[in-house]
Amino acid sequence: MTAWTEGYVADIPYALGFYRETVPAHIAFSALAVGKHPGLSLQPKRVLELGIGMGLGFIINAASSPDTEFEGVDFNPLHIAHSRGLADAAGLTNVSLREASFQDLAREAQEGQHDTDIIVLHGILTWVSADAQEAIVEVARKRLKPGGILYVSYNCMPGWAPVLPLQRLMRENAKRVAGRSDVQTGSGMELVQALITEGAKYFTATPSLAVRVEGMLKHERNYLAHEYLNANWFIFHFADVAAMFGRAKLDFVGSATIIENMDLLAIPQGVRPRIAAESDPIFRETLRDIAINKQFRRDLFARGGSATTPSEQMGLLSKMQFALAVPRAKATFKIPSPLGELDGSADIYGAVLDCLADGPAALERIVQLSPFQRAGGIGAALQAVSLLVHSGQVLPAPLVPASDRGPSQRLNRVIAEKMGQGRTYSFLAAPVVGSGVPATNIELLLLAGILAEPSLGVDALADDLVVRMGGIGLNWVDEGKTVTDSAESRSRARRDADLFLAEKLPLWRQLGVF
Repeated sequence: MTAWTEGYVADIPYALGFYRETVPAHIAFSALAVGKHPGLSLQPKRVLELGIGMGLGFIINAASSPDTEFEGVDFNPLHIAHSRGLADAAGLTNVSLREASFQDLAREAQEGQHDTDIIVLHGILTWVSADAQEAIVEVARKRLKPGGILYVSYNCMPGWAPVLPLQRLMRENAKRVAGRSDVQTGSGMELVQALITEGAKYFTATPSLAVRVEGMLKHERNYLAHEYLNANWFIFHFADVAAMFGRAKLDFVGSATIIENMDLLAIPQGVRPRIAAESDPIFRETLRDIAINKQFRRDLFARGGSATTPSEQMGLLSKMQFALAVPRAKATFKIPSPLGELDGSADIYGAVLDCLADGPAALERIVQLSPFQRAGGIGAALQAVSLLVHSGQVLPAPLVPASDRGPSQRLNRVIAEKMGQGRTYSFLAAPVVGSGVPATNIELLLLAGILAEPSLGVDALADDLVVRMGGIGLNWVDEGKTVTDSAESRSRARRDADLFLAEKLPLWRQLGVF
């Protein structure tokens, strides 16, 4: 690694991803749901993301919110070049990108500059040097407006505590392996598996590691390299992060992982009275982390934030719009939580999903549904919507919808075309919700077919899909075996095309994707 990297993995790109918690509408809803005023996140004019990685999420956010300026900073030239390529190909005019360190940005920021409504830091805090962390604080202090919100996600204690020796093992092994970071990661995973087989007591004494190692084996090496091989690797206690951003005059708002703000559904019953009785919000979060063995936090901090009155909260929430992110037929009442999977009431959750199947709806409309009129009112409606948002099946929409769907649709065309060239981007921009939605490789190829010829029916679209898949060497897989029979491939293509036209494409039209 060269000096400019400061020990950060930079010889291979970070994994492509989209993180809905970074979306302004999600940030605003998360704040409102805990009774805090969302401030400038309701209608942000400028968003600054520090450490954009390959920039897919950053570019999707920009394309789906064309009335907001997005500024992206990353010190890796490969990341910036890739992001700029996507922005230019989609003709985005609300994006500025810069290859710079956080220290560069902090030095150049002016006292009282206060030109940013939202600052986003996804994961990066864990992997940068202490100097870079201090620079991040300085950028927040100088540039975040009063009323602005900062989103920061990071690996945390106590959940990562057993993994510290594993990371050091991977890191030390990498120093002794020639080649790129992904090669070093592969060597490290081979070593870990060998040590497990050989009966190393670290692994037998820490049963949770077996599950983690199994999960690691499913991840791309690029992701693992960035997660485990960085020279700087800080596993934070929440209190330290709160103190860090306190130096920038920022106060804790709540979690962007919405269910973690709902103790009845996220905290073991025996611990709840202790947490409820704790008046210090910082120590209360520490207790919550201990209660659920927290591994990853998604925190919101506000500059000059304030609590809402119940009337203010419900007034703002009632006007917020929500939309389905999955086809109604695929929606489920199963909600993930730190306590295990929750089973939602079919009567309640079915009514909300049926309502949203007709199109986006405001909370004030949802609360008029019969289950909430019979019992619970707006409180029950808010909980149901919050849990559906947490599950990723429903997305909150911006207070003011995007004025132009063109940027999103141009980007989506670029993404679909790149899939046809063998480059996988698993998300599309959805301007109605100012967010991104997941898309499989096959769905992207089907979209490419529709964009090329909008009138294609099921059979013609299936034929087109077979050709496009063949062009990039993509095949269906059945129980771990590649499907090679042409008749079986044609049958699967027709099934996928039929489902796409019947379920996914109508939903995407509703969300402005297409």
